[in-house]
Formats: sequence, C-alpha cells, structure tokens
Amino acid sequence: MTIFSTLSRYARCIGLFLVLCIPAAVWAQRYVSLEGAPLTHGNPVEKDNLVHLVRQPLLQLFLSDHQPAKGTVLLFPGGGYEVLDVKREGANTAAFLNKLGYDVAMLEYRIAAGSDTRELALSDALTAYRLLQDKAGKLGLLSKTLSIMGYSAGGHLAARTLQRLPPAQQPANLMLIYPAYLQETLQGSVYPAVLPPPVVKSRLFTVIAADDQREWVNSCIQYGKVWKGYDGKGSYHVLPDGGHGFGMDKNLPGAAAKWPALLQSFLEKPDPAPAAVNSAAVPTAWGNGKRHAQKLLEVAARQYDLIMIGNSITHNLEKPDYQAVWNQFFAPRKALNLGFSGYRTENILWNLENGELKGQSPKVVTLEIGTNNIDEKNYPVRHTAGQLAGGIKAIVQLLRQKLPNTKIILLRCFPGSYDGPNPTSHRMILDRASDMVAKLADNQHVFFCDVNHVFLNLDGTIRHEQMPDWLHPSPAGALDWAKAMEPLLSQLMGDASRDTALPANTAVVPVPKLENDSYDWWARHAEVLRIKDSINPEIVMVGNSITHFWGGYPLLRGTDGQLRKANGPDAWAALYGGHRVLNLGFGWDRTQNVLWRLDHGELDGLHPQTVVLEIGTNNTSQTTNARANTPAEIVEGIAAICGRIRSKAPQAKILLMALFPREQQPDHARRAVIRETNRLLTAFATKEHIRLLDIGPQLTTPEGVLLKEIMYDFVHPTEKGYRIWAEALKQEVF
Repeated sequence: MTIFSTLSRYARCIGLFLVLCIPAAVWAQRYVSLEGAPLTHGNPVEKDNLVHLVRQPLLQLFLSDHQPAKGTVLLFPGGGYEVLDVKREGANTAAFLNKLGYDVAMLEYRIAAGSDTRELALSDALTAYRLLQDKAGKLGLLSKTLSIMGYSAGGHLAARTLQRLPPAQQPANLMLIYPAYLQETLQGSVYPAVLPPPVVKSRLFTVIAADDQREWVNSCIQYGKVWKGYDGKGSYHVLPDGGHGFGMDKNLPGAAAKWPALLQSFLEKPDPAPAAVNSAAVPTAWGNGKRHAQKLLEVAARQYDLIMIGNSITHNLEKPDYQAVWNQFFAPRKALNLGFSGYRTENILWNLENGELKGQSPKVVTLEIGTNNIDEKNYPVRHTAGQLAGGIKAIVQLLRQKLPNTKIILLRCFPGSYDGPNPTSHRMILDRASDMVAKLADNQHVFFCDVNHVFLNLDGTIRHEQMPDWLHPSPAGALDWAKAMEPLLSQLMGDASRDTALPANTAVVPVPKLENDSYDWWARHAEVLRIKDSINPEIVMVGNSITHFWGGYPLLRGTDGQLRKANGPDAWAALYGGHRVLNLGFGWDRTQNVLWRLDHGELDGLHPQTVVLEIGTNNTSQTTNARANTPAEIVEGIAAICGRIRSKAPQAKILLMALFPREQQPDHARRAVIRETNRLLTAFATKEHIRLLDIGPQLTTPEGVLLKEIMYDFVHPTEKGYRIWAEALKQEVF
C-alpha cells in the first residue's frame, strides 16, 4: 500500500471522524453498532477463529483503497447459526473484495439463541441493511451501491433478507456461497420457505460443490432456476468437488480453487444482452399438421358457441375416458376442442393465425396454456415467466382482434410438473407467469379463472387422484376443473349452470353478497380489486364485519359511499403502523362469500407474509337468504378457504382465528355451536399444521360473560376488544 493510497483511504473517513471522533487508527478495521454508534471492538473471537458468543450484533467495516469504491457488500459469515466463521468467510472475503474495489460491512448477527435464533438473525440482517441504506455516508461508505453476500447459514440469511425487501430496496447483487437450509419448507406445507422475490431486481451469484449435502445442492440449483425463471439475471455454478465450507483461502483444494475467479467475473463482467425477440410470442408451426387440418374442416363445417384452446390438458377432453365431462359441461354448448398435445404459446399463435378461428364468433373462449413453455426436459428452450406471460398476452390480443365480441376465460396455469407431487421451479415459474397475466383481466372481455385448488392438497402437494402423472388431470380432475370453472362459464355463456351435483353443505359453495348491511358489498369488492396491487400487502386480513370494522384499507364506507369511523383505529395503528396491510373483511360474510371473493381475484397476484383468517360466526345465523350451518359444515367451509389461500399465496403463513364468543351469556345456544366449531377447528388445524389462535378467554370474564366494554353488541369488539386481539396478533404476525 502506497502512502498516497493510505492517505486517500483515511481521507474518506474524515467526515465520520469529525462526527464520531474516532481515532484515525481505528479506520482500517472498525466496529459500529446496528444503530450506527462507534464501538471499540467486536465480539470475542476464539482460537479456532470463530465467534461463539455474540454479546451485541454489530458491523465490522473493511474499506477498500479503490477511489471511489465500486460498492459496499453486506457480508454474512456462516456457522450453522451456532458460530460465526469471521476469518475464512469473513476477513479473508473482505480482503478479496477490497482488492476488487468493494467496501465490506461484515455482520456479526445473533447466534445460538434458542428457537428464536433465526428470527433474531433476520432482524439483525434487515436492521444492518437499512443502516447501510440510510447512513452509509456517515459510516465512511460513500458508494450507494449495496450488495449482500452470505456463506452457508449466512447464505440462507442473505436469501431471507432479500425475500423481505420490496423491489425498490433490493441490493444490486445477491451472492450465495454454498447456501444451507434452502430445502426447508413452511410449516404444514411442502412449499420452500425461502424463494426469490416475485419481482427480481438484483443479480444473483450462487456457487456450491456437487459433493456438498445433496439436499443443499438440489435446493441451491432450484433457487437459481426459480431466479432465472422469474426473469432474474445471474451466474450459477456447481463445482465438481469441494465439499462444504471451503471458504476463502489462498490454497483451496480441487475445483473450489476456481470459485473466487468466478465471483470476480460475476462482479466485473456485465450480463449478456437479453434476446431481442420473445420466442414465446412468435407464431411457430409445430408437428401436428394432421390435427390442424382436421380442425380447419371442423371450423368450416359449423359455428361454435364455445371454443377451448390449449395443450394436452385440453386435448385430453376428446379421449373416451373424459367424454362424461365433455358431454355434461361442454358439448351441449356447441363446443370445439382446439387443444394440441405438446403445444406452447408460440404454436397456438401459429394455429390461430392459420385458420382455426376463421368465420367463428363464439360466445366464450377458454385458454389453458403454458406448462410446455416451462418444460426443461423435452424442449431446447425454457421460457421465463415474463416470456411466457408475453406469449399468453399475444394470444389474448390475437383473440380480441379476431373475436371482438367473444368473452375470454384465461385459466391460471395448472400446477403440474415432471418431478412428482411437490413444487419445483416448474410450478413456481408457472405461478409467477399467471400472476402477470392475471392483470390482463378487465372483467369485461377477459376474465381470469383460477381452479388450481382442486388439484392440490392443503400442504401444496398435487392430489394423485386428480393428476396421476403430476401433470395431466385425470377424468376426476377434469370433472373438478369443469365444476370449478362452471359458475363463470355459465355466467358468460348466458345459460344455466350444468353442475347438477352441488354439495349439500352451503358453506363450501361460493356465492356473492347474501345480506344487506351498512355498506355497499359490491363497491367494496371493486375497491379491493382496484387497490390491492398498489398496497402489495405484507399482511392480509380475511374475514367478516369483525375484521371489516377494525380499520385499514379499503377504508370503511357506508352505503352512500361516505367514510365511516372504524371501531378500532388506535389498536390497528398500534399493531400495523408502518406495515402494508389489506383488509378483506366484509360485513355479514359467511365462508361461502369469502370463497366467492377469493375466486374473483381478491388474493390473486399478492404475496403476503401472513394471512389472518377470521370467519364462520355468521354461518351460525339463520336468515331468509341463507341457512345456519352445523359446526362440521362451518369447519369444512373454513378448510376450503385455507385451500384457496394455500393455492394462491403458498408462501404465506395462515393464522387462523377461532370463532370469537358471541351473545352475552355463556349458556346461550349459539355459544354451544361456537364451542363445538372451535373444537373441530382445533382438530383440523392440528392435522394440517395451521396455527390456530383462540382469544376467546381474553374477551370474556372468567365465567365466560361478554362485557359491553369489550363487545358493544356482544358480537363486534370495541377499541378495548380490538386491543386484546392486536396484542395476541403482535406475537404472531411479525
């Protein structure tokens, strides 16, 4: 190091020196708290070069001589959340990055703190990242470009940190070095707990050795595939050997010796330019010319009121085993099957541009397409979610051009894959593409229809009886698909429902508004659809008037559209202040109303961390519009709602509320129904590993009496009642 570079390095620190009055000798390696205050030393490092005890989470800063620095890397060393490898994965890495021109802020996050360790570490990581965002200059870190890098458990922490950041706050780069634990799933679900964010702004670098733990290798590969499938840029590497924990040393063994050069290349070389043309949106002929010719003859022979377009999933409806479904739901509507096995969006475009719609003007077209675009085993090109969405958009635009008077039912891509019942990158990319194309729905000409819940168990696995090969619906699966689509299809066709076997349990049959109340049900639903994407909620509250009247957005309005005062605004603000929350509470709603609302877009495209579900009390009421349900029926309705939530927002934690007590006295007949419902609900939640929260005892006296100061009408909470609920939720939603 020359005297000039030394002087230059210290010159960068003058501003902070004046602010914090730290001796200049500290700058080469200094420590700050996560509040930005100077510290004289870090946590104790033992003889094994590991930190075994974190007395205080802090940042250790390493400044580069490069003027100006190319950026700052927030570095998370690994150690299984039990120790921190602050030398090989810390200081050595910082020295390497400093030579490349990057400042480094190494986080000593909390470890070995029991069951809360990972959440405490995540809190430390997010606090450190925000500190660097807000006060980097005061710390002597003058570059505004931030990156995150983590080893092993630190890689897991880095991925979790990114997952919690909104798109505008994502770092320039995310670098995961042999990340651990990415195979772990959410409680009660087979869906990965850690995934790339739906909207990817960062670049990704991953490296892992093939002889590392198999589940860590596979999950790292899947993470990279999802990242790429979400239209993210990056560089992904599986080394032939190296094991786990090779770190950053001068003399790395075998293939591990190559990884620092790979990292350097990633940081220094720009990404390749994206393809100029999206091949998913370019009409391309495929192999089944004979079927195409046959369909041209059918199109020329007669007019069709319903045309079903798709791949093998739609094509299969012509097979003998599926004729019962076809003859019940589609044939009577003068339907034409334009499903082609193996086809992708580009092939469907070619078919439609080459005569398959000639002279037709159907009432409705159904469009089911996309899974072959994501097939990485049987096609040379795997499209990204954005490319697939572009291909589907091109089909919709072509249909609108050729069939201007036709209604289009745009089906969410079905949840199949080629790798068994659990979700892989295949399903996740399809889900992301479906999120994007759902926005094409204007509910005038184009209607988005999600029937995927009929194919999935509550844990996210595919139901074998519905999809025996994990990709194509069986005849039973096709029947459930048809039944789920039928309410929308019959509405758009303008005819009667052809579903002749509705369940006896009214709590599971989706219906819109049933009761008149002090607000406009339809207007609130429309407002939810209008604002939900802009809120991009971290938390979604789903429920009836108990949730509705609490507060938040959409704002509470009367039947005249004028604003009303919420019942628990202070409790809402104390709990949710600063967080993005969507209130999907609707007064007088029963489980069947919530099912309808979820089937009509209120949760589509959202990725909340938590969904709080409070519903069922109105199902205990008998009115002229709806009968009272039994406890077993109510729980079945709640289970159906949980199925919709798990299908639409698989990464969200479901926090299920037990039914609140109603009526003043504990011996009231309705109380008995509620107690039995909650007993069954407890069994359901236990079986499905869903968190059930029962705050009934906190809302009543020890004798079970409801007081007006808690529930003013013995149904709806007062501000004091909402404070009780808020206090219980505070421990669960954050």
